[in-house]
Amino acid sequence: MESQPSPFPRPVARIFFRGCPQETQTELLSRMPIHEGDLLSDELLSRTVRVVQALDRRLEIRVDRGLGREAFLKLPPAIREKVKPPACDDGVNVTIYDPASLPQRIRVEAAVQESMLIAKIDPVAPLETGSDECGSGPVRLSILIGKDGSVIDAKPAGGPGDLVRASVEAVKQWKYRPTLLNGFPVEVQTDVEVSFEEAP
Repeated sequence: MESQPSPFPRPVARIFFRGCPQETQTELLSRMPIHEGDLLSDELLSRTVRVVQALDRRLEIRVDRGLGREAFLKLPPAIREKVKPPACDDGVNVTIYDPASLPQRIRVEAAVQESMLIAKIDPVAPLETGSDECGSGPVRLSILIGKDGSVIDAKPAGGPGDLVRASVEAVKQWKYRPTLLNGFPVEVQTDVEVSFEEAP
């Protein structure tokens, strides 16, 4: 169970279900001790977790800050038509979900992901190995970013071979803000271009 907002008690603005069959949702709504508009406390959340897991042990609960009515009214009309307004202001959303049904990885364009970069290590060009022709950047890499924002894999996708290793070593130390999809962290597949300073 994940729980972000603090402190309790807080009113429940919305209850969401993700990756649950309709019959499971209906059963949970009839059994759960919480409803939209109720005041959620630690004790009430614990009781809800017990009810949810008694029905299906795979299900988990996530609590996030909810969208207030004023913010809801600022949404584009096309979106407002598809979702009902929150039951209260300054509340929380309670999401019951099956982790196996959530996307684990998404592909993001390089320019978009670049805006998420929070720590960058510049590569160190290797010393020349006696060759008159040392390659110059850029090196293109295909990278995998973990749910926590760290780079967990980097593979060469183009560029001078003698600069690839230094590029991979540098990029594996980069750090990104975690990417959330519907409030849940996901891995990101993207591309980066690594440039080397030219020697004077």
